[in-house]
Amino acid sequence: MKKCIAIILLLIGVNNINAQKESNPLKKHEIKLLTFLLSDTINSTSFILSNSFNFGLDNTLFTNSTILKNKKDVYIQPLGTGRLYKALLQDGKVTVNRLDLTTHSGTNFYAQNFFMKDTLFQIGGIGFWQIRGILTYYSPQTHQWELVQTNKALQTYFDDQKDAAMHFEENRKDPKLYVTNSYYYPNYPSSFETASTDSCYVYDFNTRTWSTLGKITPEFKKIFSLKHSHDFELRINNLYIFESQLEFYWVDFSANKMGTFNTQEINKLREDWLSTYNNNKRGMEVDFQFNLGNALYFMKLVNEDSLTWNQSTLNLKELNFKNAFPIYTNQQTFWEFVNAFMSRNKSALLISLIFICIGFFIWVIFNKRKKMPKEVVTYMYQNFFNSISIVEKELIQVLYQSNLKGEEVSTKIINKIIGVQHKDTLTQNKSRSDHFIKINQKFKMATQNTEPLVIKNRDKVDKRQYNYDLNNLYIMEIEKLLKG
Repeated sequence: MKKCIAIILLLIGVNNINAQKESNPLKKHEIKLLTFLLSDTINSTSFILSNSFNFGLDNTLFTNSTILKNKKDVYIQPLGTGRLYKALLQDGKVTVNRLDLTTHSGTNFYAQNFFMKDTLFQIGGIGFWQIRGILTYYSPQTHQWELVQTNKALQTYFDDQKDAAMHFEENRKDPKLYVTNSYYYPNYPSSFETASTDSCYVYDFNTRTWSTLGKITPEFKKIFSLKHSHDFELRINNLYIFESQLEFYWVDFSANKMGTFNTQEINKLREDWLSTYNNNKRGMEVDFQFNLGNALYFMKLVNEDSLTWNQSTLNLKELNFKNAFPIYTNQQTFWEFVNAFMSRNKSALLISLIFICIGFFIWVIFNKRKKMPKEVVTYMYQNFFNSISIVEKELIQVLYQSNLKGEEVSTKIINKIIGVQHKDTLTQNKSRSDHFIKINQKFKMATQNTEPLVIKNRDKVDKRQYNYDLNNLYIMEIEKLLKG
């Protein structure tokens, strides 16, 4: 009976494809898939498709698309955009109509969409150098995505390389949303490498609050990290079901349990999987799966033209509870205890840290020269000496000789060296200032010292006059330069 139904649906799809070949922007395999989904008016499902299914849209706008079936309605949400489309079957023709009025996009790549009580929600995503931590819903009134006000943001996204999962349970008095991981940039903006919290979270739709259930167990993390793609993700009743290394697992978040199916059921699912996908040795096919009730469909697209599938069933009575283990744990390790202590006392610790940093900074400044290797110091000072002019070298020579005698050099001697002794006072002052500014700038750039090389002091007799001297911090190095 099931085979007959499948043949009838396939014939309907082929007829629709032929009828729309010339006039519809949809490709044949897209029409075939949408026709198949629209023929079922009872079940709900969701799955992610690659850009081999673009439904007449520009592929540069999005990475992949979420297909959402809410009973008789089928929706398409291209990830990376805020766009929402609805598939319609009228007079034997499949069309895709845009519903939203979204203007901006680009912040929700690798997000997850789901229906909760006939309302379309979206969680997480990534884009514009940030990880999205908000929960939004699509409003049929405004035709926009509206923000759900929650107690905090939960940054997460769901690409093939991350061990984050999303599951929701709507058939209960307190509907829940579960997310197994959160991500952040520990070195932003110098680096875009992400780190994870490795925690399991739950959102209560009645109270609009996020809570942390506990830390993800090593068993769950190991199995889920080996999950090579997010194609096989099923949500049936209160169970989240996925495949990893051709092992099939069930997860019950509310009961905090995870396990496998019985051997007979796993063998059957594995055989159905391999009979569908084992010929895809060169990776030229596009594979995806979804369920309509307990009916499971293994689909594949060959050469962007031929869409075929095998139908199987998923027996939820074949769950193996013997070797079940928890998804998360509330037992704290030593470092988690330390982290919690720091969170509770962060104000006092922050003030202490500021004082420690200030003390350390002062200590570094006063010990910088001592820590620098002698070879490096010699090389940097030599670079400085090579960068200054003949007149500047003569100035340093005179300042050094006077420093040895415990004397300072007067402005008259400086004016004579730089050749402005016959100029007016304003010109003399500017010329002296220019020469010593250049010397100090070159010295700081070459040696990385913060203190100036040439300093000036008021004359002890005539306070209107300035005398010049070398900074005693650098006398030894300058002596080596002049004698070398």
